[in-house]
Amino acid sequence: MGDIRVAVIVPPGFRDETISMLNLLLAKNGIIEELSGFSMNECRGQHGATVKPKKVLTDVDPSGISGLIIADGPGMDELRLYNYRPLLNLVRAFGERNRLIAGIGNGIKAVARANVIRDAKIAHVDEDTAKFVRLYHGNVTDDALVLDKNILTLSDHSKMGEMVVQMAKELGTL
Repeated sequence: MGDIRVAVIVPPGFRDETISMLNLLLAKNGIIEELSGFSMNECRGQHGATVKPKKVLTDVDPSGISGLIIADGPGMDELRLYNYRPLLNLVRAFGERNRLIAGIGNGIKAVARANVIRDAKIAHVDEDTAKFVRLYHGNVTDDALVLDKNILTLSDHSKMGEMVVQMAKELGTL
């Protein structure tokens, strides 16, 4: 079996804890993380952490990647990145290949907006995100972590470890 890779889309103003926890937990579960950004420039988190993307999200090829994670952070809302067509096209491409797609916090908006959540159960989200989920025919649940079909959503960061274990099981590294 080859290396299992997931692309992690890092928005400007990302939530520092999300990226640091993903980095640690993905490696611990045998998943190779490929940080991808909206540019090749160093990206700064909301609390000052910085990451350097390996590639621009438009260069992510779903045929060589097992999953996609849309990270959260204030930049997702401030810059309205959930409307950024290349991001939506990427999410849709993963959906068309039935690859695992994960949305964390307000990153769930981009997953919903890509129109890949029809009839899927989605983790409990804030009312603003819930509007997107309902608009694109998803079903908001009371749960903080939900896997339905190939869509994995997380609204409670304390369950990040559980989310990555769920991903590892789905991707076959556990």
